[in-house]
Amino acid sequence: MPQAREEEFMYTMDDASTLPMTDEERKQIREQLTRMLDTHHFKNSKRYPKLLRFIVEETLGGRGDFLKERLLGVSVFDRPADYDTASDPIVRVTIAEIRKRIAQYYHDEEHDAETRIELLPGRYAPEFRARSAKREKPFHPVSEADVAELVRMGVPSVMDPPATSQPSKPQSPVYKASLLWMVGAFALLALAAIPVTRWLRPPLLYQLWSPLLTSPHPVLFCLPTDAGKKRGPADSPATDNPDWGRQSMRGSAETDPTFLDFEALGENVVFSDMLAALHISNVLAVNHHDYHVKLNIYTNLEDLRQGPVVLIGGLDNEWTLRALAPLRYHFAGSDEDRYWISDAKAPNDKKWSLDLKLKIAVVKRDYAIVARLHNQQTGQVEMIVAGIGMTGTAAAGEFITDESRMKELEQRLGPGFKDRDFEAVLSTDVVNGIGGTPEILATETW
Repeated sequence: MPQAREEEFMYTMDDASTLPMTDEERKQIREQLTRMLDTHHFKNSKRYPKLLRFIVEETLGGRGDFLKERLLGVSVFDRPADYDTASDPIVRVTIAEIRKRIAQYYHDEEHDAETRIELLPGRYAPEFRARSAKREKPFHPVSEADVAELVRMGVPSVMDPPATSQPSKPQSPVYKASLLWMVGAFALLALAAIPVTRWLRPPLLYQLWSPLLTSPHPVLFCLPTDAGKKRGPADSPATDNPDWGRQSMRGSAETDPTFLDFEALGENVVFSDMLAALHISNVLAVNHHDYHVKLNIYTNLEDLRQGPVVLIGGLDNEWTLRALAPLRYHFAGSDEDRYWISDAKAPNDKKWSLDLKLKIAVVKRDYAIVARLHNQQTGQVEMIVAGIGMTGTAAAGEFITDESRMKELEQRLGPGFKDRDFEAVLSTDVVNGIGGTPEILATETW
């Protein structure tokens, strides 16, 4: 590498200072990479270590600015140079999974003193941060958020002196020593309270999923397939015959379905539905909760009574339509006209609509419903992740597993965020069939 290029690369330190990358620092980073890849987070996969090692080496070589999705698809996953990144999101999906596994790795306290390899959202080039030697008693700095939390608990700030109208008086050395002792003791008490506060109030994402995570039973994922099904109006879902899907695969008296027929029709799952399921399964895996997956055509009412359920997909999952039908926000419409999310308080309003007959390049917006409810018919908690179109479902799955979005959802739902039933209507921008960041349009709680 030319010397000039090497000097351009900056090694980010914890104290926000920067130093040129040295051979020793590069060696430490490579050793840290090997250490990470040898853990259970990565060693059982071929794809994740391959991509992570590539982007780390490229960045260490001063080529981090050139890391783009297409380059990674071609160099790491052997895609052709002109492959369609919109229809083949392998790089984006793999990067998102690597980012989660890195976070899980550094979540363990035993890795606190190690060099950090970080992969920030929206970037393909990793950042490297040096860590100081691990202390026997780790120090927890007080952030602005910590101070705000202490104030919320009624603890006054030691940084702000009490207001007084009396003129100041000379302070004796004994008084100053006492004041310093009191401030120091109060600061230590405040620091000690911070971890307790965090322990008493778990992360919002955990609170959202806690009704499912605290169940002793595994979570059932119910994913849709359109095998042999002609979709009817969304407001009259599901024939009462529980074998409608199975019968469609049995063929007629004259012909029986071949294995290829079954493989082509019975086992197909929309990629966006599977992507939403992967996001949610990561939440369950991090919290060490078991789950199993069934297609909607092989799911019956008794299955839904065995434990918590995640219903994925809207118009193509009759169990989702059944669960939403009595609620304020639900799906309506038909193939002949269009589909929309109907508000029971304004049934004639079709502003949240999508015509599925439109060309994919023309569609600019999709809509979705996320809901958590205690289903009286099954006696179980259900989480619903359902879009009108595929982009809506994918955006809903991303939203409901994103800790950074939970504060906004908590504020919209109000008290009882941890266990009360709710619905939320989301919208997402769509560009060439790819959804963007979802936005909350409306909520309902009960």
